[in-house]
Amino acid sequence: MSIRVERSEVGPGVPGANGGPSAAFVRAVGALLVIGPISWGVGVAVDLDGYDDEKIYVADMISGVPYLLGLGALCALVLACRATGDRKGRAFPIIPMALFPLAMAVNLGSIPYETYEDLPTWVNVLDPAWPLSQIGMLASAIAIIRVGRWQGAVRWLPLAGSLWLVAGMVGKIALEGAAGTLVFVLWLIATYSTLGVLLLVRPGAVDSRM
Repeated sequence: MSIRVERSEVGPGVPGANGGPSAAFVRAVGALLVIGPISWGVGVAVDLDGYDDEKIYVADMISGVPYLLGLGALCALVLACRATGDRKGRAFPIIPMALFPLAMAVNLGSIPYETYEDLPTWVNVLDPAWPLSQIGMLASAIAIIRVGRWQGAVRWLPLAGSLWLVAGMVGKIALEGAAGTLVFVLWLIATYSTLGVLLLVRPGAVDSRM
């Protein structure tokens, strides 16, 4: 008598055991993606009164780290789901994942200083990692849409979230003072954090077989 074991029945909670990430993994990513953008938005909002573009704000620098962690978790999920495709497509989430630690180092390394002119050379050298990581997120989001393994809102929200800089610039041009910055804060919450909520309540949304 032979004993046959189906692959789908082995380790159902382990990412990759059934051809995709486990629901627990997806929910963990969702939680980080909810917390990160909200954290950064609040960190920016607390210093809106008398905001000076040349000054370094500790709340902004510290709260930006959870935001980057949330995006790193999203990239890990994209990679696990192969949402940007196979082979060359896998580079799309890997590139920003490699840049996020450098961007976090920039944030944390900026905390002891009052203005951007005071920053040491090593922080200025690493500083391009921040915008490059966000460009990497935009490229990944476009690839997610083109590949089409994710469907519904989870397919489009990464692109909407990656356009936060454009939304923030438009907000500052259209509205005066703190109101323009609040557009950026609300945009982060309405896109990335909403995506995180969807991953929390519907982890199967990133499973292309469902």
